[in-house]
Amino acid sequence: MKKIHAIHLPEEEVIRLRMIIHKGKENTRVITRSRILLMANEGKKDPEIYTVLSLSTKTPYEIRKRYTQGGLQKALYDAPRSGQPRKLDGRQEAKVVAIACTKAPKGFDHWTMDLLTGEVHNQGMTIGRTAVWKILLRNDTKPWRKKNVVYSEYYA
Repeated sequence: MKKIHAIHLPEEEVIRLRMIIHKGKENTRVITRSRILLMANEGKKDPEIYTVLSLSTKTPYEIRKRYTQGGLQKALYDAPRSGQPRKLDGRQEAKVVAIACTKAPKGFDHWTMDLLTGEVHNQGMTIGRTAVWKILLRNDTKPWRKKNVVYSEYYA
């Protein structure tokens, strides 16, 4: 029975894969995929590959399939992902930072993520706690540290 997506690597690709493994500078995922391709090229069957490398049973098949459909680049590296579109524009993000730079609500000595998230929701923006944290991180704002906050009574 003929193996679907059989691997027959040219010598230059074998050398490249061995260098990837030997140098160890690539992502772990890329190194594992290199090992899968080399083992498949040596004639090893999928059960032996996924057992030796401690992988999911489908992984060797998927990597072989990616190689036959798109070559070495497609087999080793993931395609870029578009990601989810941003929920807030720059003006709204600036408003979140402005809120964080005001004095904390009465009864609190500093903003917490939960307080900030609640205030952002009160301003009509529907984002979660993690999104608020990422906005503050991008803008190097740490409202829980008094020395990093410029207090303003106004935010628009």
